[in-house]
Amino acid sequence: MTAAPDRQELLTALTTEHFTLQGARAQTAGESASRASLFIFSVSSSLVALGFLGQGPERGSTFNVFALIVLPTLYALGAFTFVRLVECGSEDYRYGVAINRIRHYYKEIAGSQARLFLLSGHDDGPGVFGNLAVPAEGRTQLLSFASVVAVIDSVICGSTIALTSRLLGAPLGLAAGLGAAAGLSSVVLLLRYAGRLLASRTATTPLFPSLTTAAAGTSDDPTA
Repeated sequence: MTAAPDRQELLTALTTEHFTLQGARAQTAGESASRASLFIFSVSSSLVALGFLGQGPERGSTFNVFALIVLPTLYALGAFTFVRLVECGSEDYRYGVAINRIRHYYKEIAGSQARLFLLSGHDDGPGVFGNLAVPAEGRTQLLSFASVVAVIDSVICGSTIALTSRLLGAPLGLAAGLGAAAGLSSVVLLLRYAGRLLASRTATTPLFPSLTTAAAGTSDDPTA
């Protein structure tokens, strides 16, 4: 038979783990902010450069060459940024689940004084989002900053396709239509990829589910 763990040693280990998780969560949030800021800054500076080139005396060929080099590069940068932001979101969610499990043990120790803990100890979607004062009901990845990056990146994709089509001799209406179709396709593909990534990396079985999760079953979907 396995000996019962020492209560004080277990509490020390959980406290250390709690501190480590908080630090990892802060690091993940900082990485997300820095990556998103780098992408937005790159897009802004590139648009300013295109604006200056568009006012030059040889704006036709120079503008087109520069745009066809910069825009695909920005799209690749945006795609990489989007994927990493989704990964950071899944990491943050898992850290939140782990912290809530530890907080649940704190509440067990506190007994009747558990009411002094403001945050939840439920290790599921409602518990994690509830601690952030965010309603979990009806929440989707469309409300995340990664989706903002996906939309901006898809606009860049559509602009690249439209410009390329125009340079190849397509009428303006056709070029605009091809660009819009490419942009919409990019948004759909990026968001579908994010959905699969989140589903595979955030799936957990709650040990201490909230009432809504317990009533619905044991499955846990952070985007529900």
